[in-house]
Amino acid sequence: MDNKIIEIISTIAKINRDQLIEKIDIEKLWESIVHVEIIIALEEEFDIVFTQEEIGDTTTVRKIIDLIKTKAQ
Repeated sequence: MDNKIIEIISTIAKINRDQLIEKIDIEKLWESIVHVEIIIALEEEFDIVFTQEEIGDTTTVRKIIDLIKTKAQ
C-alpha cells in the first residue's frame, strides 16, 4: 500500500519517487491544484473520503500513508 500511495503522489506532483521520502514536507503541494488532484486520486484508489480536518493534518507523505491505512481498515 505504501508504494501505491507514493506512486500516486509522485506521478501527480511530478516528483521523482526516490526524492519523495517520508520526511519531505509537502505543504507547498497543498497550496496548489496538485493538492486537490492528489486527494481525489487517493480517495478513488483506496475508496475512502478525507475530512477537511484530515486533509489539513496531512503534511508529510508518512502522515498520508498512516491516515490511509487507518481509514482502509
